[in-house]
Amino acid sequence: MKTLQPIYMEKFACIGPQCEDTCCANWTISIDKKSYKKYRKINDLDFKEKFKSGVSKNKTLSNSQDSFFARMNLNDQGQCSFLTEEKLCGIQQQYGENHLCSTCAIYPRMVNKLNDSIEKSGLVSCPEIARLALLNKEGIDFKVVELDKKTTFLNGELSTNLYKEDSIERNYWDIRYFIIQVLQNRSIKLWERLLYIGLFVQKLQETKNESVQVHSVVSTFKNNLVAGNVSDLFKNVPVNLEMQFKVLKLITESRSIEGIHHPRFKEYYSKFLNGIKYSNENSDEENFKNYNISLEHFRKEEENYEYIFENYLVNYVFQTMFPLNTEGDYLKEYSYLILHYSLIKLHLIGIKSSLEDSFSDQDIVSFIQSFARNIGHNKAYLNKVYNFLKENKLNNLGSYSLLVKN
Repeated sequence: MKTLQPIYMEKFACIGPQCEDTCCANWTISIDKKSYKKYRKINDLDFKEKFKSGVSKNKTLSNSQDSFFARMNLNDQGQCSFLTEEKLCGIQQQYGENHLCSTCAIYPRMVNKLNDSIEKSGLVSCPEIARLALLNKEGIDFKVVELDKKTTFLNGELSTNLYKEDSIERNYWDIRYFIIQVLQNRSIKLWERLLYIGLFVQKLQETKNESVQVHSVVSTFKNNLVAGNVSDLFKNVPVNLEMQFKVLKLITESRSIEGIHHPRFKEYYSKFLNGIKYSNENSDEENFKNYNISLEHFRKEEENYEYIFENYLVNYVFQTMFPLNTEGDYLKEYSYLILHYSLIKLHLIGIKSSLEDSFSDQDIVSFIQSFARNIGHNKAYLNKVYNFLKENKLNNLGSYSLLVKN
């Protein structure tokens, strides 16, 4: 089957025991109904014992939710019962890949279907994917390949011909292609690229309620990009560090981030707090002053790291089918894109101050991997930050411009 994927996927292979992380640690692992029944039929006594204590049915779910039929019970270390001492999957090791449940079989890949084509990418919550995807200074390129293996599980699916001619869904290929084109245009500062995408998404949102043609919107924004007029649109955008500090306070005062137990993320979180010298015993003025010092330290070398942020954003846009969602609220998806970028950057400002001269590209990638694993997949925490912005009437393009510009 024809599959569109980033070129880095051709290089990916699980490094198993050499990996610094464990795929199944501290996560909810759903088991589909078909796999559950397959496990029930295995007669091996050791397997039966692990299955009995290590798997629970989701009794509250309806019959239509077969993908979440059961779940793995994690042990005191937050690990799956079937994990071997070598940090390998015991089910795959003993019974083969065809015995893996959909969740385990697909990770760390994201698989979507756009019309008749499969789209496959990697999740940067996997350390090896993070290195391959983010450390390419030339940027992420894509390639169509023929894959023999049939895909049975999809994260997302879109059939554009089911939508009206001038709808966003019908024109999704052109829309996403343009968004990635903007993100990879290095003649423009990254914060300007993000705001230009925000204007674009905002205009697309308006086409749902007004008689504005999607084709016309895409064409206008493409012409502006080619003409080199993008930076002029944002030359009067003010810098508002107080706005950034408000979000920073929300992060630092969330002492118990929902569902996060990952040791490396906790280590980075401590470095973040140490780097910005944040303390509840300090006045807001003192904490703000310390944040500014760390920010100035970060800004001196920020351009050297932009390619990593760019790669993260391109990967995110491709695999989430950005900015689509079931609600038709495209600006909400843009909000989440900005939150991912802003939260990563805010943490790294403190981490760089803490590590000082030893701070490197590898540290950025290592932090982003732990962020993606613990916050990027943590809807509860992201919703908490989003709702904070919404309650304070900060979930708009004007406020996001203040959040991303230093």
